[in-house]
Amino acid sequence: MLRSLPRATTALALGVAAVVVTAVPSAAAPVQNWRDVSPPDSDGSVLFDIETTRGATWAVGVHSDESTRPSAPVALRWTAKGWQAPPQPADHGRLDDLAAGAPDEVWAVGYRHEPVGESDWDRGRALLQHWDGTRWSEVHPPFPAQATNTYLSAVDVDAAGSVWVFGSFTDADGEYTSALFRGDADGEGDLTRLSGDTGLNWVAELKATRGGIVYAVGDGISRFDGTTWTKQNLPATLDTAMFDGIETRTANEIWAVGHQRDDTLWRRPVVVRYDGRAWSTVAAPAETGQLFDIAFDGLGRPVVVGETMDPEVNPAGNYVLTTGPDGSLTRSEEPPGAGFLYAAATDAAGRVWTAGGAAGAEGGVSPSAYAGIRR
Repeated sequence: MLRSLPRATTALALGVAAVVVTAVPSAAAPVQNWRDVSPPDSDGSVLFDIETTRGATWAVGVHSDESTRPSAPVALRWTAKGWQAPPQPADHGRLDDLAAGAPDEVWAVGYRHEPVGESDWDRGRALLQHWDGTRWSEVHPPFPAQATNTYLSAVDVDAAGSVWVFGSFTDADGEYTSALFRGDADGEGDLTRLSGDTGLNWVAELKATRGGIVYAVGDGISRFDGTTWTKQNLPATLDTAMFDGIETRTANEIWAVGHQRDDTLWRRPVVVRYDGRAWSTVAAPAETGQLFDIAFDGLGRPVVVGETMDPEVNPAGNYVLTTGPDGSLTRSEEPPGAGFLYAAATDAAGRVWTAGGAAGAEGGVSPSAYAGIRR
């Protein structure tokens, strides 16, 4: 729910050795180097992820209005003429995460709603779908036969072409269990179930790196070495931090973004960086904001996207952090037409794409889908 929250009057500690960055004054004109490429006729839709590879760009999310009961998954492909929506295997549900290894190797995860009566709908089961360059097809992860309430929250494709999928289910004893799945990226091989014991309560995103190393972010950060998960040591000031996005530049440079609950600001942005030895806090503005994803532009500079619920920070709701003249993260860009932003990705030309909901949200709900390109 949109509401005005007080801006902090004093800087908050952002972690060991972190330099506090003051928010850009409201009088400063935001840099307008974004182009609105939102899909037309997308009322009732929102996009949760966007990915681009070798000239192919996809975005996924959900559409919900009186004509779709209860909701319908959205998967859009960018072409020279705009967005297209190829048919999908599921009529009801949503797609939360996306991974693209090649134009004919695209994966999307979420869940499908299924009817449990003439008028009632249940959450149903996990949805994993694969694009082979021509059509979408559904792939079935090897959940236990007695599993219920199956759900998939994250997917990624590594440099070797393997797909990694993270999900959860309720077992025969009624216990909540997490699972990691791995399979060939051609969409034809079987998925293998691996340990999902991340040490986290939930996982929002995966990042698969070379050598079969996988990172998971959620209520913390965890690393999988092919056999065992190890929860990462973060600065003590981030004991309640929640992470939604992660990106790697090299094996020894990994960034994760999210938020931390705050008594004054409600939620304030959090950015951390791994340098090959330890995770440290990257200073971010001490204001109301929540970060969902990070990408790096053609010059290697971070572009972090999210949302703010404080109209004094940005009445449109979008929240974008980039590096200022001194190298610190600062808020100086506002994509025109954008509301809440949930995803970011970089194409081969170094342009950053972002996706989420359009400006004009009411009650915290965006009126339509938004997509933009940073030139």
